[in-house]
Amino acid sequence: MSTATTLASKIPDHVPPELVWDHSFDAFTAEGHDPWLAICRMHDLPPIIWATDASYGRPGWVLTRNDLITEAFIDYEHFSGERAGMIADLVGEPVRLNPIEIDPPHHHGYRRILNPFFTPKAINALGDSVRQACVELIQKFEVKGGCEFVSEFAIPFPSYVFLDLMGMPRDKVDQFVNWEDRIMRSPDFADRAAAAREVYAYLKDHKDKQRDHPSNEFLAGLMAGEVDGRPLDHLELMGMYYVLYGGGLDTVYSTIGWIIDHLATHPELQERLRGNPELIPAAVEEYCRAFSVVVTHRAVAKDFTFHGVPMKQGEEVNMPLSLADRDPAVFDNPHEIDFHRKPRHIAFGTGTHNCLGIHLAKRELRIVIEEFLARFSNIRIKPGEKRRYHTGRTFGLEYLPLVWDQ
Repeated sequence: MSTATTLASKIPDHVPPELVWDHSFDAFTAEGHDPWLAICRMHDLPPIIWATDASYGRPGWVLTRNDLITEAFIDYEHFSGERAGMIADLVGEPVRLNPIEIDPPHHHGYRRILNPFFTPKAINALGDSVRQACVELIQKFEVKGGCEFVSEFAIPFPSYVFLDLMGMPRDKVDQFVNWEDRIMRSPDFADRAAAAREVYAYLKDHKDKQRDHPSNEFLAGLMAGEVDGRPLDHLELMGMYYVLYGGGLDTVYSTIGWIIDHLATHPELQERLRGNPELIPAAVEEYCRAFSVVVTHRAVAKDFTFHGVPMKQGEEVNMPLSLADRDPAVFDNPHEIDFHRKPRHIAFGTGTHNCLGIHLAKRELRIVIEEFLARFSNIRIKPGEKRRYHTGRTFGLEYLPLVWDQ
């Protein structure tokens, strides 16, 4: 098959030719030393484009502006979270990520079960355990004068928090990290499916054991949860378990990595936060804006025209949150970090499907900044070394060698 024929097969007849972007999204965003500057070149493109390779080789729409991405988040009647495939294809069971892949009105019933455990008050009660997890990891390398931040801290930290929340043993952390990495980044679909099935089997076994003897109040709440006047069934519970497993691990570790990388290359900001720790919550908000790591997906729910562009049912819509939160039409000097900006970002989404774990994630980020800045001075990238990163569905660091003064 010729290249022209292959390309034509990825461009439906209804797509205006001037909106076709014949590029690999992943390759484009990985060009150069800074993926945030690389992706933001898409602000020079039309607000809506059709990418011939938008995600894992699949074609689809990409929204490139804050206002359109925000609108798509809110308009679940046209941009549905109930996309085909996803985890169901990997694990071989018709499970939906619950409540992420369930639209209103059913979404609200499932969300009501989970919400009480993720309010600011509930997260405040978890604060000590989150800090303890942070400190335990830091103590493993604290006297060494440096660490490889990604493998030694950023990846295991949110896994520790998840394991504690779910009443699972911390000695499973290496296995959980391996599963997550393979599911999110393995180029081999068979390997991704194998990892997904392994973690699914572990979660299922844990869920079954919790039915009669829940390990903590949170798990007791899940097991006692009801929707439409009945208990949650196996698939509904497994959907919740899988969301809790995957929802915060990759995103939190990625965001932590970019924050510490930025502080390590901006010593003046380290000193500013050390001298003014009351600025740390504002710094977390600004860093979440600047390092919005996720590319969210939706499916077109029915044929319609969106801002003059015809879209057809089932087509994939890609919504890179970094394009929303670094949109120069919304944020002045969007690539600069300004702790006084008070940004109204959408790093955790917006509307019905906004992130359930937003308060937990921000607490984790705040504690990491507090602990690293309090314990180490002059944090910097190890001389002669360079960071390594990946783009894709989540923008994250793979290697960040740090040294510091004690």
